[in-house]
Amino acid sequence: MGITSGGDSEYEASTPSREEKTVKIQEEIKNQLANNPTGLTLSGKYYDDEDAEIIAGLDVLQTVRALDLKDNQISDRGLKLLMESPRLSGLEELYLDVNFISDEGLLAILQSEAVTVKSLKKLSMQDNRLTDASIKELVRSPHFNCLEYLDAGWNEIGNDTAKALAEADALPALKFLELERGYIEKEGIEPFLQGSLVERLEELNLSANKLNDDAALLIAEAPKLGNLKVLRLSQNLIGDPGAKAIGTSTTLKGLTHLYMGRNMFGPEGAKAVHETSTLANLKTLFLQEGVEITPGIVNYSRPELLRPEDPSLAGE
Repeated sequence: MGITSGGDSEYEASTPSREEKTVKIQEEIKNQLANNPTGLTLSGKYYDDEDAEIIAGLDVLQTVRALDLKDNQISDRGLKLLMESPRLSGLEELYLDVNFISDEGLLAILQSEAVTVKSLKKLSMQDNRLTDASIKELVRSPHFNCLEYLDAGWNEIGNDTAKALAEADALPALKFLELERGYIEKEGIEPFLQGSLVERLEELNLSANKLNDDAALLIAEAPKLGNLKVLRLSQNLIGDPGAKAIGTSTTLKGLTHLYMGRNMFGPEGAKAVHETSTLANLKTLFLQEGVEITPGIVNYSRPELLRPEDPSLAGE
């Protein structure tokens, strides 16, 4: 059926067939693998579940160890096809940020006995449609026991995920944890800091959560964070008392990078961190961050998550 535009001109609506899609995807992958047989970047291609099915069925992917599918249109069916593909059993890195994966799809994978992708060292699922319901099960799943890096940020996760991460057998190899823009509060951070996982962490991103002064004090005094090198606490509810606690911490002495901008402390708290005598290994310190420094913080759809307001101040 023709689509009429303006005068008498007609344009035929055209959707590529599966065969045409397959040829195009194969050509793209062939060209990339000729330069690097172990790494494949397919981000921002508007790939959907049918495209994921095509990719999952290609024998040439058996050499691929890192697969980047960020910023596409892959949903639950596509995730299943990828995670159960025999051709992708050697994957060590998988990036699925900014797609349409939901709790239902992730939970189905966690319960599946057909999963072949079980050796992942890096998994990034930032900005999907996930909540505590699935992420707290992911951290308990034997499918992901090899993970060294996990990014679950920009999803609706909070205290339940933090508590699940405190369990003794949660992600035994993890060293880098990204939980940016969530709902984690003192209630979640307290058990999290008591678990064995934090002893292994080298980088921890808790930016844009709901951490107040009490939570900052718990972090500052946590005896198990001795191996931590990078800590991100920007865009929380930390005031002068919390900033002072971080600035005088003796258990965070291994930090080399600290980010605390866009919080609620003033000159007094900032001075305590800036003039710290205990965080002697710091090489990078951010006490003030703007959009020009971290452009990713802008989120017009959920602006309240940029820095959650203190509920006690509501109406003032």
